[in-house]
Amino acid sequence: METPQDYRCFQAIPLSGSLGAEIIGVDLSGAIPQALAAEITAAFRQFHMLCFRDQTLDLDAYRRFALLFGPFSGNPIHLALPGYPEFVRVVKEPNQDGPTFGGNWHADLTWFEAPPKATMLYVEEAPRVGGDTMFANLHLAWERLTPTLQRMIDGLIGIHSGYGAYGTNAMLKSVKVVDEGWEISRTEVEHPLVPRHPETGRPFLFVNPNVIRIKGMTEAASRPLLDMLFHACTRMDTTCRLVWRSGSIAVWDNRCLLHHAIGDYPQYRRVMVRTTIAGDRLTVTTGAAHVQAA
Repeated sequence: METPQDYRCFQAIPLSGSLGAEIIGVDLSGAIPQALAAEITAAFRQFHMLCFRDQTLDLDAYRRFALLFGPFSGNPIHLALPGYPEFVRVVKEPNQDGPTFGGNWHADLTWFEAPPKATMLYVEEAPRVGGDTMFANLHLAWERLTPTLQRMIDGLIGIHSGYGAYGTNAMLKSVKVVDEGWEISRTEVEHPLVPRHPETGRPFLFVNPNVIRIKGMTEAASRPLLDMLFHACTRMDTTCRLVWRSGSIAVWDNRCLLHHAIGDYPQYRRVMVRTTIAGDRLTVTTGAAHVQAA
Protein backbone atom coordinates (compact mmCIF):
# COMPACT_ATOMS: atom_id res chain seq x y z
CA MET A 1 0.00 0.00 0.00
CA GLU A 2 1.03 3.62 -0.48
CA THR A 3 2.44 5.66 2.41
CA PRO A 4 -0.29 6.09 5.05
CA GLN A 5 -2.02 9.45 5.09
CA ASP A 6 -4.72 11.21 7.06
CA TYR A 7 -8.06 12.07 5.50
CA ARG A 8 -10.16 15.08 6.46
CA CYS A 9 -13.53 13.87 5.12
CA PHE A 10 -13.61 10.42 6.74
CA GLN A 11 -11.76 7.81 8.77
CA ALA A 12 -10.02 5.02 6.85
CA ILE A 13 -9.68 1.93 9.07
CA PRO A 14 -7.34 -0.71 7.55
CA LEU A 15 -8.90 -4.16 7.23
CA SER A 16 -5.59 -6.04 7.07
CA GLY A 17 -1.87 -5.47 6.72
CA SER A 18 -2.05 -6.31 3.02
CA LEU A 19 -4.90 -4.25 1.60
CA GLY A 20 -8.35 -2.84 2.22
CA ALA A 21 -9.97 -0.19 4.40
CA GLU A 22 -13.39 0.52 5.87
CA ILE A 23 -14.41 4.13 5.27
CA ILE A 24 -16.25 5.69 8.21
CA GLY A 25 -18.34 8.85 8.14
CA VAL A 26 -19.53 9.03 4.53
CA ASP A 27 -23.10 9.06 3.15
CA LEU A 28 -23.08 8.17 -0.56
CA SER A 29 -26.81 8.66 -1.15
CA GLY A 30 -26.54 12.33 -2.12
CA ALA A 31 -24.21 14.59 -4.04
CA ILE A 32 -20.51 13.92 -3.40
CA PRO A 33 -18.45 17.11 -2.91
CA GLN A 34 -15.23 17.49 -4.86
CA ALA A 35 -13.03 17.36 -1.75
CA LEU A 36 -14.65 14.10 -0.65
CA ALA A 37 -14.34 12.62 -4.15
CA ALA A 38 -10.63 13.48 -4.24
CA GLU A 39 -10.01 11.80 -0.89
CA ILE A 40 -11.97 8.68 -1.86
CA THR A 41 -9.87 8.24 -5.00
CA ALA A 42 -6.68 8.84 -2.98
CA ALA A 43 -7.74 6.17 -0.47
CA PHE A 44 -8.52 3.83 -3.36
CA ARG A 45 -4.93 4.18 -4.58
CA GLN A 46 -3.59 3.62 -1.07
CA PHE A 47 -5.71 0.64 0.03
CA HIS A 48 -6.83 -0.87 -3.33
CA MET A 49 -10.18 -1.87 -1.80
CA LEU A 50 -12.65 0.35 0.08
CA CYS A 51 -15.83 -0.64 1.93
CA PHE A 52 -18.57 1.81 2.95
CA ARG A 53 -21.13 0.55 5.50
CA ASP A 54 -24.76 1.42 6.22
CA GLN A 55 -25.52 2.96 2.84
CA THR A 56 -29.04 3.28 1.40
CA LEU A 57 -28.57 3.58 -2.35
CA ASP A 58 -30.98 3.49 -5.25
CA LEU A 59 -29.47 2.76 -8.65
CA ASP A 60 -29.14 6.46 -9.49
CA ALA A 61 -27.10 7.11 -6.35
CA TYR A 62 -25.03 3.98 -7.03
CA ARG A 63 -24.36 5.22 -10.57
CA ARG A 64 -23.34 8.66 -9.29
CA PHE A 65 -20.84 7.14 -6.86
CA ALA A 66 -19.45 4.69 -9.42
CA LEU A 67 -18.75 7.48 -11.90
CA LEU A 68 -16.23 8.98 -9.45
CA PHE A 69 -13.89 6.24 -10.63
CA GLY A 70 -14.48 6.61 -14.37
CA PRO A 71 -16.88 5.50 -17.12
CA PHE A 72 -18.52 2.09 -17.00
CA SER A 73 -16.70 -0.70 -18.81
CA GLY A 74 -19.72 -2.52 -20.21
CA ASN A 75 -20.29 -6.24 -19.70
CA PRO A 76 -20.73 -8.44 -22.77
CA ILE A 77 -21.87 -11.63 -21.02
CA HIS A 78 -24.34 -10.72 -18.24
CA LEU A 79 -27.88 -9.43 -18.77
CA ALA A 80 -28.19 -5.92 -17.34
CA LEU A 81 -30.98 -4.46 -15.22
CA PRO A 82 -33.80 -2.77 -17.20
CA GLY A 83 -32.97 0.89 -17.72
CA TYR A 84 -29.57 0.52 -16.06
CA PRO A 85 -27.19 -1.14 -18.52
CA GLU A 86 -24.26 -0.60 -16.16
CA PHE A 87 -25.58 -2.96 -13.48
CA VAL A 88 -26.31 -6.66 -13.02
CA ARG A 89 -28.07 -8.18 -10.01
CA VAL A 90 -26.53 -11.34 -8.59
CA VAL A 91 -28.97 -13.43 -6.54
CA LYS A 92 -28.37 -16.70 -4.73
CA GLU A 93 -31.44 -18.25 -3.15
CA PRO A 94 -31.38 -20.52 -0.07
CA ASN A 95 -30.30 -24.08 -0.89
CA GLN A 96 -29.72 -23.15 -4.54
CA ASP A 97 -27.79 -25.81 -6.42
CA GLY A 98 -24.55 -25.13 -8.23
CA PRO A 99 -21.36 -23.19 -7.53
CA THR A 100 -21.18 -19.69 -6.08
CA PHE A 101 -20.89 -16.77 -8.50
CA GLY A 102 -17.24 -15.70 -8.32
CA GLY A 103 -16.43 -18.72 -6.17
CA ASN A 104 -12.76 -18.98 -7.15
CA TRP A 105 -9.77 -16.68 -7.11
CA HIS A 106 -10.06 -14.46 -10.19
CA ALA A 107 -10.04 -10.97 -11.67
CA ASP A 108 -12.93 -9.70 -13.78
CA LEU A 109 -12.92 -9.51 -17.59
CA THR A 110 -9.15 -9.62 -18.06
CA TRP A 111 -9.82 -10.87 -21.59
CA PHE A 112 -10.79 -7.29 -22.46
CA GLU A 113 -8.17 -5.32 -24.40
CA ALA A 114 -8.34 -2.88 -21.47
CA PRO A 115 -9.46 -4.80 -18.35
CA PRO A 116 -11.76 -2.98 -15.93
CA LYS A 117 -10.12 -0.56 -13.57
CA ALA A 118 -12.49 -1.39 -10.74
CA THR A 119 -15.31 -3.70 -9.70
CA MET A 120 -18.10 -2.68 -7.30
CA LEU A 121 -20.67 -4.61 -5.30
CA TYR A 122 -23.58 -3.17 -3.34
CA VAL A 123 -25.31 -5.53 -0.90
CA GLU A 124 -29.09 -5.37 -1.05
CA GLU A 125 -29.43 -8.47 1.15
CA ALA A 126 -26.59 -10.18 3.01
CA PRO A 127 -26.66 -13.67 4.54
CA ARG A 128 -27.02 -13.77 8.32
CA VAL A 129 -23.59 -15.42 8.42
CA GLY A 130 -21.09 -16.28 5.71
CA GLY A 131 -20.80 -15.04 2.16
CA ASP A 132 -17.58 -13.11 2.76
CA THR A 133 -15.22 -12.12 -0.08
CA MET A 134 -11.45 -12.62 -0.02
CA PHE A 135 -9.01 -10.31 -1.80
CA ALA A 136 -5.34 -10.80 -2.69
CA ASN A 137 -2.77 -8.06 -3.39
CA LEU A 138 -0.87 -8.72 -6.64
CA HIS A 139 1.69 -5.99 -5.89
CA LEU A 140 2.76 -7.96 -2.82
CA ALA A 141 2.70 -11.22 -4.80
CA TRP A 142 5.26 -9.72 -7.21
CA GLU A 143 7.42 -8.18 -4.50
CA ARG A 144 7.70 -11.49 -2.61
CA LEU A 145 9.05 -13.44 -5.58
CA THR A 146 12.78 -14.05 -5.60
CA PRO A 147 14.85 -11.62 -7.70
CA THR A 148 15.86 -14.49 -10.00
CA LEU A 149 12.24 -15.38 -10.71
CA GLN A 150 11.33 -11.71 -11.15
CA ARG A 151 14.04 -11.32 -13.81
CA MET A 152 12.87 -14.49 -15.55
CA ILE A 153 9.21 -13.53 -15.94
CA ASP A 154 9.34 -9.73 -16.29
CA GLY A 155 8.61 -9.06 -19.96
CA LEU A 156 6.70 -12.30 -20.60
CA ILE A 157 3.20 -12.04 -22.07
CA GLY A 158 0.14 -13.91 -20.85
CA ILE A 159 -2.66 -14.96 -23.22
CA HIS A 160 -6.07 -14.32 -21.60
CA SER A 161 -9.38 -15.90 -22.64
CA GLY A 162 -12.88 -15.58 -21.19
CA TYR A 163 -14.10 -18.92 -22.49
CA GLY A 164 -13.78 -20.78 -19.19
CA ALA A 165 -15.29 -17.89 -17.22
CA TYR A 166 -18.31 -17.73 -19.51
CA GLY A 167 -18.82 -21.47 -19.24
CA THR A 168 -18.91 -21.20 -15.44
CA ASN A 169 -21.34 -18.27 -15.57
CA ALA A 170 -23.59 -20.10 -18.02
CA MET A 171 -24.05 -22.90 -15.46
CA LEU A 172 -25.01 -20.57 -12.64
CA LYS A 173 -28.54 -19.60 -11.67
CA SER A 174 -27.31 -16.51 -9.80
CA VAL A 175 -26.91 -14.26 -12.83
CA LYS A 176 -28.30 -14.38 -16.37
CA VAL A 177 -25.97 -14.44 -19.40
CA VAL A 178 -26.39 -13.43 -23.03
CA ASP A 179 -26.78 -16.15 -25.68
CA GLU A 180 -23.86 -14.90 -27.78
CA GLY A 181 -21.48 -15.03 -24.82
CA TRP A 182 -19.79 -18.21 -25.97
CA GLU A 183 -18.54 -16.52 -29.12
CA ILE A 184 -17.61 -13.28 -27.35
CA SER A 185 -15.62 -15.14 -24.72
CA ARG A 186 -13.46 -17.02 -27.26
CA THR A 187 -11.41 -13.85 -27.79
CA GLU A 188 -7.74 -14.16 -26.85
CA VAL A 189 -5.95 -11.03 -25.59
CA GLU A 190 -2.31 -10.43 -24.67
CA HIS A 191 -1.28 -8.75 -21.40
CA PRO A 192 2.12 -8.63 -19.69
CA LEU A 193 2.64 -11.01 -16.79
CA VAL A 194 4.12 -8.08 -14.88
CA PRO A 195 2.35 -4.84 -15.88
CA ARG A 196 2.94 -1.48 -14.27
CA HIS A 197 -0.03 0.09 -12.57
CA PRO A 198 -1.48 2.79 -14.86
CA GLU A 199 -1.69 5.34 -12.04
CA THR A 200 1.25 4.53 -9.73
CA GLY A 201 3.73 2.76 -12.03
CA ARG A 202 4.11 0.00 -9.42
CA PRO A 203 4.58 -3.53 -10.87
CA PHE A 204 2.19 -6.36 -10.07
CA LEU A 205 1.84 -10.03 -10.95
CA PHE A 206 -1.04 -10.28 -13.43
CA VAL A 207 -1.90 -13.98 -13.20
CA ASN A 208 -5.41 -15.41 -12.83
CA PRO A 209 -7.49 -18.31 -14.27
CA ASN A 210 -8.13 -16.36 -17.49
CA VAL A 211 -4.43 -16.77 -18.41
CA ILE A 212 -4.45 -19.89 -20.56
CA ARG A 213 -0.80 -19.87 -21.66
CA ILE A 214 2.34 -17.77 -21.97
CA LYS A 215 3.08 -16.28 -25.37
CA GLY A 216 5.59 -18.44 -27.25
CA MET A 217 4.78 -21.53 -25.15
CA THR A 218 2.18 -24.27 -25.34
CA GLU A 219 -0.53 -24.56 -22.71
CA ALA A 220 1.14 -27.69 -21.32
CA ALA A 221 4.53 -26.01 -21.06
CA SER A 222 3.01 -22.86 -19.55
CA ARG A 223 0.93 -24.59 -16.90
CA PRO A 224 3.61 -25.40 -14.25
CA LEU A 225 4.90 -21.82 -14.26
CA LEU A 226 1.41 -20.31 -14.24
CA ASP A 227 0.31 -22.60 -11.41
CA MET A 228 3.34 -21.64 -9.34
CA LEU A 229 2.75 -17.92 -9.93
CA PHE A 230 -0.96 -18.25 -9.18
CA HIS A 231 -0.09 -19.92 -5.87
CA ALA A 232 2.20 -16.95 -5.11
CA CYS A 233 -0.73 -14.58 -5.77
CA THR A 234 -2.97 -16.20 -3.16
CA ARG A 235 -0.60 -16.66 -0.23
CA MET A 236 -2.36 -15.90 3.05
CA ASP A 237 -0.04 -12.97 3.76
CA THR A 238 -1.23 -11.12 0.65
CA THR A 239 -4.94 -11.35 1.51
CA CYS A 240 -7.83 -9.58 3.20
CA ARG A 241 -11.31 -10.92 4.10
CA LEU A 242 -14.34 -8.64 3.81
CA VAL A 243 -17.45 -9.43 5.86
CA TRP A 244 -20.53 -8.11 4.08
CA ARG A 245 -23.59 -6.55 5.70
CA SER A 246 -26.75 -5.33 4.02
CA GLY A 247 -26.15 -1.75 2.88
CA SER A 248 -22.42 -2.27 2.35
CA ILE A 249 -20.79 -1.15 -0.89
CA ALA A 250 -17.22 -2.04 -1.82
CA VAL A 251 -15.01 -0.96 -4.69
CA TRP A 252 -11.70 -2.63 -5.52
CA ASP A 253 -8.89 -2.29 -8.02
CA ASN A 254 -9.55 -5.11 -10.46
CA ARG A 255 -6.11 -4.72 -12.04
CA CYS A 256 -3.91 -5.38 -9.01
CA LEU A 257 -6.23 -7.55 -6.87
CA LEU A 258 -7.77 -10.99 -7.15
CA HIS A 259 -11.03 -11.76 -5.35
CA HIS A 260 -12.87 -14.90 -4.25
CA ALA A 261 -16.51 -15.15 -3.11
CA ILE A 262 -16.93 -17.74 -0.34
CA GLY A 263 -20.04 -19.89 -0.78
CA ASP A 264 -20.57 -20.93 2.85
CA TYR A 265 -24.18 -19.75 3.25
CA PRO A 266 -26.43 -22.42 1.65
CA GLN A 267 -29.35 -21.73 4.00
CA TYR A 268 -29.45 -17.96 3.36
CA ARG A 269 -30.32 -15.56 0.53
CA ARG A 270 -27.71 -13.16 -0.89
CA VAL A 271 -28.45 -10.27 -3.30
CA MET A 272 -25.74 -8.04 -4.77
CA VAL A 273 -25.70 -5.39 -7.51
CA ARG A 274 -22.48 -5.38 -9.49
CA THR A 275 -20.77 -3.04 -11.93
CA THR A 276 -17.31 -2.52 -13.43
CA ILE A 277 -15.39 0.64 -14.33
CA ALA A 278 -13.42 0.97 -17.57
CA GLY A 279 -9.64 0.73 -17.40
CA ASP A 280 -6.61 1.37 -19.60
CA ARG A 281 -4.49 -0.93 -21.69
CA LEU A 282 -1.92 -2.51 -19.35
CA THR A 283 1.72 -1.75 -20.07
CA VAL A 284 5.14 -3.10 -19.21
CA THR A 285 8.37 -1.18 -18.69
CA THR A 286 11.44 -2.59 -20.41
CA GLY A 287 14.55 -0.72 -19.28
CA ALA A 288 13.79 2.99 -19.58
CA ALA A 289 11.09 2.56 -22.22
CA HIS A 290 7.39 2.45 -21.36
CA VAL A 291 5.75 0.41 -24.11
CA GLN A 292 2.45 -1.35 -24.71
CA ALA A 293 2.35 -5.13 -24.74
CA ALA A 294 2.28 -6.50 -28.26
